[in-house]
Amino acid sequence: MSAWPDVEGGLRTWLRADAALVGNRVFFGVPRAAVDSTFPLVTIQRVGGGQDPSEVPIDLALIQVDAWGTAADKGGKAVAWAVVNALRSRLETMRDRTTLATGIDAFGAEVVGVVWLPDPADDRPRYSLSVEVTGISS
Repeated sequence: MSAWPDVEGGLRTWLRADAALVGNRVFFGVPRAAVDSTFPLVTIQRVGGGQDPSEVPIDLALIQVDAWGTAADKGGKAVAWAVVNALRSRLETMRDRTTLATGIDAFGAEVVGVVWLPDPADDRPRYSLSVEVTGISS
């Protein structure tokens, strides 16, 4: 039996490979040492999903992907909107079998929701996407 795929980690690797998005500024959380020049950036975290323990384990991951803009007083909402649109376009390319990272393939990603979710601590602009990704170990 194959191992369960790390869809969250694979998606991070796959998005980091797209330099046009935000370069390699795709993280599992906002870095503690983040300064204004660190933004815009993208954060990823698994928030749910399920698993299909068939012959080849299938991970049905629900991933939260956040597009963070620059500071609000520097046009940050427009920057966050541009990043979220680039993310949506990139995720739409994942229609057929797509290699996310070594040993992890995905069979599609579907954006099931987008919400405006500025950071309550400092009002930094952020859009949050809910994305369903079906992954397997390759």
